[in-house]
Amino acid sequence: MKWKKLLSREGVDLTTISGIDIVFYEHIKEFTGENKELFFTVLDKKVLTHYIGVDSLGLGRYLYKKFFNSPQQIKNYYNEGKLLKGEIKSLSEKAKKQLRGNSKEMLNAFYDFKEQFMIINYIFSITSWLAIEAWQHDFEKLGIKDQRALDAICTPWKKTALHEIQEKLRKNVNVSKLVDEYQFLRNWSVVWYREIDEEWVKSLGVVDKKKKKLKLEDIKKQLKLSDEENHFLDMAKYVLFFKDWRDDLRRFHTYSWVFLFEKFAKKFSIQYDDVGYLTLDEIEECLKKEELDIDLVIKRKNSGFVVTVDENMKIKVLDGVPKKYVKIINDIDESELGLSIKGLVAFTGKVAGKVVLVNSYHDLKKVKEGDVLVANTTHPTFLPAMQKAAAFVTNEGGIASHAAIVAREMKKPCIVGTKNATKLLFDNDEVVVDAENGIVRKLK
Repeated sequence: MKWKKLLSREGVDLTTISGIDIVFYEHIKEFTGENKELFFTVLDKKVLTHYIGVDSLGLGRYLYKKFFNSPQQIKNYYNEGKLLKGEIKSLSEKAKKQLRGNSKEMLNAFYDFKEQFMIINYIFSITSWLAIEAWQHDFEKLGIKDQRALDAICTPWKKTALHEIQEKLRKNVNVSKLVDEYQFLRNWSVVWYREIDEEWVKSLGVVDKKKKKLKLEDIKKQLKLSDEENHFLDMAKYVLFFKDWRDDLRRFHTYSWVFLFEKFAKKFSIQYDDVGYLTLDEIEECLKKEELDIDLVIKRKNSGFVVTVDENMKIKVLDGVPKKYVKIINDIDESELGLSIKGLVAFTGKVAGKVVLVNSYHDLKKVKEGDVLVANTTHPTFLPAMQKAAAFVTNEGGIASHAAIVAREMKKPCIVGTKNATKLLFDNDEVVVDAENGIVRKLK
């Protein structure tokens, strides 16, 4: 069995992991037909890392062909998501008005939250993430290099929240009003979040939308494409839309229910962020028994631990990181280290600059004009720093990744999917980002 690191994210709590990991395990079991431990998660210092023991691209390909292989499928999920958003708003607002801190009332509200959360985790989170990652990979393998086609597919089927903000900024809508209106974008983790601020909202207005793009149909007429290439291009605007819109939905869900976890923290006299060291099942048990093991929270807060499942597909949390997992992690780190930094060109160009590693949200303030932003992956919260940076390099990502899309909009050199950039590069390294050939080279 060959293990690999699937992804790493900063600021994802155990409460969220205990919901999303169930979906990972269900899909892996369906894909392999085996009930084995082929997936586990490590949470350490608020950094989540998923490890997988199956072909993740094969799994994702299986999922996109099953769930996301036609525009109509995505349209159907969009309509289902809109209905779900209405239910989230209705149930959360009702609970917020009625909830007084009684355990039974809180438990009923928690059941409503959890039912919605697991629906979102299925199609609107893990299923679509795995599928879209594989879809990007297969799109890239087609080798479509025409920049006009790549620009055209950056226009999604419908507007998402980020596009709405950009449009309102162009109409000079008050920034503080937009901060309030779109505060739900702050995080998709159940408990842990960072509020968006005026600086972040203003950063969304830097994209130049005046340049007229050719319509995809006109481009396709000029290019000699296979049926497969045409299918991928036709799907692109729907895939790119759903990639961001599903994120809007899951962020809206967690934002709508944050009051429930605030009341939980108050009831059990713990810090709000400490709720994030409990699984969904543990929160439920606390409400049922009206007691909380604070020592368990403190232990998890102070050391890394593993999240996996038992033989009944129930989430279990292991104390620390047992030896068998340490070996898997070390073997992966050694195999990925490599000697060169190569990846996929998301936008062409060549620049020299000083490396700034962005491992967490707090690192963004280090990025200055002309720096090379190097990260595991980028998120919308990175936009103020990306505006300053001369180029972007990421470990993860593909043609539809956040870094790739922002690079094409900002016209900045970008290389994604290197796997090892954050391991081989360090703050203040002088580098050349050669986004003509997909190579990052250190200068002596």
